[in-house]
Amino acid sequence: MSNTQVAQPTGKQPNRWMYLILAVLLMCMISGVQYAWTLFSRPLTEKLTVSLAAVQTAFTLSQVIQAGSQPGGGFFVDRFGPKFPGIVGGLMVLVGWSMMGQVDNIPALYALYTLAGAGVGIVYGIAINTANRWFPDKRGLASGFTAAGYGLGVLPFLPLISETLKTSGLGSAFMYTGGIMGVMIMVISCFIKFPAGQTGGKKVVVATEKDFKSSEMLRTPHFWVLWTSFFSVNFGFLLLVANSAPFGRTIGVAGTVMAVVVMFQNLANGGCRPFWGWLSDNIGRYKAMSVMFGVNALAMFLFSHVAQLGTVFFVAILMIAFFTSGGSYALFPPTNSDIFGTAYSAQNYGFFWAAKATASIFGGGVGAAVATQFGWTTAFTLCGCMSLISFCLATFVIPRMGRPVKRGVAPQPAATTSA
Repeated sequence: MSNTQVAQPTGKQPNRWMYLILAVLLMCMISGVQYAWTLFSRPLTEKLTVSLAAVQTAFTLSQVIQAGSQPGGGFFVDRFGPKFPGIVGGLMVLVGWSMMGQVDNIPALYALYTLAGAGVGIVYGIAINTANRWFPDKRGLASGFTAAGYGLGVLPFLPLISETLKTSGLGSAFMYTGGIMGVMIMVISCFIKFPAGQTGGKKVVVATEKDFKSSEMLRTPHFWVLWTSFFSVNFGFLLLVANSAPFGRTIGVAGTVMAVVVMFQNLANGGCRPFWGWLSDNIGRYKAMSVMFGVNALAMFLFSHVAQLGTVFFVAILMIAFFTSGGSYALFPPTNSDIFGTAYSAQNYGFFWAAKATASIFGGGVGAAVATQFGWTTAFTLCGCMSLISFCLATFVIPRMGRPVKRGVAPQPAATTSA
């Protein structure tokens, strides 16, 4: 556990596991907006008669707006609770995703996908901060289970998407999944809440000297080193998320098989998160990051070489890559709360999420363009170099930095295990 003191739930409290389950369900309902995209990208290029890079730019814009919506959405969530921001986020997902199959031009696709992405950003911040606030004693494990919902939640939708794409086309596939996700988000948001005393509005949030406002957090070197590490590992991860299906087809993986491959990659992506969260609770956040990022760097360097040996090898290396990069979403939320406190954690994590948005610029349109211009081997080698940066920062730099200190506050001792 970290030495950071956090606000404990006080008084008579409901069963906190119920709220963890609701947080996981929220994550499941926004998962498809990101992880089902690889099944839609090729059909969209054919419908709109544009390049893959042009379609993947929509993915990039959606990821960018996810980050842009989190600090703003987190501001309201920290002060007024998760209910109404969650309902708004669900409505944005409902409208944005449902209507994407009706577009006949690229600007309309960009507009609707960014609308859905903004909703995802708001809902993601609510879910991950619900877990962190209800489980200050098991932040890594709670964050891991919640983040697993984001990685695994797409699985029930994949058969529906694949079958609907074949029988009814893009419009129906987007409409059915968007309707389910948006309505469920709004319903769940009516019931989810934070522990008493950790929501603003009429209730007072007591911020301690260890609770950093976003403006204070952004002035610390700790934030920027952690941000760089988060960005670097997401560089390759998001390239794979957006392009695993297009890459698979270039090495001869049949389209019918690719839906199964995507299912396996998401099993690894979501299933890894409770493991890495649990491990970080026991050996420390930075040690867990070091192991995860080191293996991921090796997997990225070898990716294209191993994948071309056959479909089984492609699935195996893909699962290793997802298992060792998706776990970052289980480690950075509790690290944020460990180091910068919980009073402003929803807004603060939104700034961390900007690392993912920045990485998506490379994982989406630019990643596809690099692969087209220089080949997939070059693209994945670059991903390996970026993961190596994350490994070096987590292993040699971050653990030696100690705890951040706000101006005018005496230094605090460094955390010994979680950070």
